[in-house]
Amino acid sequence: MDCDPTSDNSTQWADMIDRIRDGSAVAVEDLYTIVGDGARPRLRRQVGVEHAEDRLHEVVLLVLKAIHRGDLREPKRFVGFVRTITQRRVFAHIRDAVHSRRFLVPLDFTEPVVARDQSPEALALAHERAHAGQALLARLIPRDREILVRFYYHEQDWQQICGEMGLTRTQFRLFKSRAIARCSNLARRRPRNWQVS
Repeated sequence: MDCDPTSDNSTQWADMIDRIRDGSAVAVEDLYTIVGDGARPRLRRQVGVEHAEDRLHEVVLLVLKAIHRGDLREPKRFVGFVRTITQRRVFAHIRDAVHSRRFLVPLDFTEPVVARDQSPEALALAHERAHAGQALLARLIPRDREILVRFYYHEQDWQQICGEMGLTRTQFRLFKSRAIARCSNLARRRPRNWQVS
């Protein structure tokens, strides 16, 4: 399918949207290709190459949800709809990145090497953050936790993870995106006195 926003593709968009609503896996793949071709360059510029694919999967998921809920009523506005969702994911990524720098810790959970001049308060805070990270992972379903740990902590490539876990590339990307979003949501809602259970 052609994704030229200057041409009138409303008939093509309407056909694709109807096929998605009817449960066509091919139409979902077409959507993924179209949205990827249109949004990927913008996401790479605005959120960085390392985060672009995760944000792209979030955009595709949001567009699919909107189609299934019937929120996209005018196919001629499909391109603008996708652009709006993409821009919102960019804003959310920036907000989450700022939040992550303040509250989340890396997945290695090793105690940092302590400089002699570090205060006991700083050590207690680092220890608390490590436990909070472990608690976030513990609240994920085992499959999602395993994907995140293997990909980010053990630095396994997606092909190895897919092969060993029996996933397709699309499933891997969607599960990983959902797991990251769940961690982010859990971290935002975390009470100040949240403890590891």
